[in-house]
Amino acid sequence: MRITLFCILISLSVWVGAQPKFSQLRFITEEYPPYNYTENSQLEGIAIDLLERAFAFEGELLKREAIESLPWARGYETVMNMPNTVLFSTTRTEARETLFEWVGPISSDRVVLMARRDNNIEIDSIEQLNESDLNVAVILEDIGAQRLQELGVNPDRIHTAINNASALAMLNANRVDLWAYGEDVAFWLMDTRGYNRQEFEPVYTLSEAYLYFALNKDTDPELVERFHKAVESAKAELPRVRLLTEEYPPFNYLNEQQEVSGSATEILRWVVERAGLETEFQLLPWARALTEAQLRENTCVYSTTRTAERETLFNWIGPLVNNQWGAFSLSDSGIDIKSLDDNKLSELRLGSFREDAVGQYVQALGYELILATTDRENLDRLQAGLIDVWITSVPVARFFAEQAQVDINKLFVFNEVSLYLACHNDLSPNIKQLMQTLVEQANELGIGQLERLQGEVIEGF
Repeated sequence: MRITLFCILISLSVWVGAQPKFSQLRFITEEYPPYNYTENSQLEGIAIDLLERAFAFEGELLKREAIESLPWARGYETVMNMPNTVLFSTTRTEARETLFEWVGPISSDRVVLMARRDNNIEIDSIEQLNESDLNVAVILEDIGAQRLQELGVNPDRIHTAINNASALAMLNANRVDLWAYGEDVAFWLMDTRGYNRQEFEPVYTLSEAYLYFALNKDTDPELVERFHKAVESAKAELPRVRLLTEEYPPFNYLNEQQEVSGSATEILRWVVERAGLETEFQLLPWARALTEAQLRENTCVYSTTRTAERETLFNWIGPLVNNQWGAFSLSDSGIDIKSLDDNKLSELRLGSFREDAVGQYVQALGYELILATTDRENLDRLQAGLIDVWITSVPVARFFAEQAQVDINKLFVFNEVSLYLACHNDLSPNIKQLMQTLVEQANELGIGQLERLQGEVIEGF
């Protein structure tokens, strides 16, 4: 009996010791920044960081040099045919669904047809593309190439490039009219390879999907399950990004459900969802929010005016929305001033609030301001006769005045600016780049448009 039990224990220890490790998997990737790319001879990126954390949850150390960076078509073919291989970052599509085991997602990805802006290309449908004489660059077995095939694009219009750098060069030189590729990756390549991203634009969306780790179908099922759990755990341990703001409607404010809302907020909610980030939205007094974003890692503040004084204090993402600055009085005040140059303005009491860029701009011109804690207080002070002129954002003044049913007069507008997300300087460059591209996508798609319309400046207000 003792011998049998001893044998069982020995067999069990051998089985446990033989448990497959993540390091037994062969990981293959390509140059697809900001998810996976080579920098200073080492693999970096959002997917690489996630993979490293997944290894750590299993008590293993990821050796980045063991990850193979191959041309996409070669990597794709390898993982299709060899057990215990993993390809990333791979777009999960209906056509690919049964070809792999899927672990993730890593992040979202939008595949577009990119064009040179000066060519003024407009595409409303695949039928229109097929009827045109436009040529498209793709990468073999890449999602862009597969989507064009699935959508029935004329093969004669498709030109295969060696890699994404080659495809971008072809597009820039007008050797092709379009490039089918991931939008955020395309813009990243433009930024890092000396191209001006303003010279290019997405003209048609081919698909919106998520990026995953794609495993060969014959990979050890137990290893696949453990890898899935480790990636989920690693994602749960991602840095939680705090997004701080103030009451500054219609851009950001508390709605009736006491949730942070507004046009800038809706853009950011869309962005962080697609970036796969754990986030916390919080409404604070502006001076405190601005200070915390400077001092605390993974903290950002919005909607923030990007000024010369603030430039080096933050990592900037945006613009989110546009803003106008103006001066206001009560409608029955009799005040008639047309600009900041009017000498009569210095004889009046001007109100702003602490750390506000609008007020700081006016103070820099030599005017003395009475500062409140929040901008909402200035409407009350205007009604109470404590200030004569309210210096603020035009949409903000309109929102507060309509809400309080107070008649105010717009004396003049003196500046137009863009508002940004301002993040702590230690924010990951990969996360920053991903969020920047997603913000641009959100603006292109009109995310937050209904909220934004509430803040549009009405002529004569």
